[in-house]
Amino acid sequence: MAIEAGEPGLRERKRRRTRAAIARAALELFDRQGFSETTIPQIAAAADVSPRTVSGYFPHKEELAFPDSEEAFASLDRRLRERPDGESAADALRGWIEGWLGEHAGRDEELRTRRRIVARDEALRAYEHRFLVRTQDAIAAAFARDLGVAPTELEPRMAAAATLTVFFLLGEELAPDDRDTLAAIDRALLFIGGGIRALRD
Repeated sequence: MAIEAGEPGLRERKRRRTRAAIARAALELFDRQGFSETTIPQIAAAADVSPRTVSGYFPHKEELAFPDSEEAFASLDRRLRERPDGESAADALRGWIEGWLGEHAGRDEELRTRRRIVARDEALRAYEHRFLVRTQDAIAAAFARDLGVAPTELEPRMAAAATLTVFFLLGEELAPDDRDTLAAIDRALLFIGGGIRALRD
């Protein structure tokens, strides 16, 4: 029987299962005994793999606390850059967020646990900040396109900073399974999108 286009093969499915098992084991250990106190050999033992395998999937220990961040950033950046003419950055953001919430349905407890782990560790907060800076730059570039100005101009940078601030505040209570989450995001993006339209006009 032919494999459908885009369907991962056996090797890729096994790779994804191993990666998920490592990330899950790390999350449980980080929550129970702290990020700094947890070692790679401990994570390897909990996931039933070798320490070398853990490092192969996650070269830096901090990545274990943010296993999906690179993929999420790449997806968001692509969605913003490749949006069709006539679609605003705010609308593209809304569409991407709706998809992200759908992908994370049923994972409320995992997300809350990750937030708790990051909040307790200064190194993880610093690591997260680097992702936030990259995300803000990507959003600023998208707003700049709407405004017809350079991404370094004040207006798109202010709008991007406001967007991240809103998402940070919402993230404290983010729950993909809560219907009110997307409604709150809609209100935030309506506010920000209105500001962009006012600046453009």
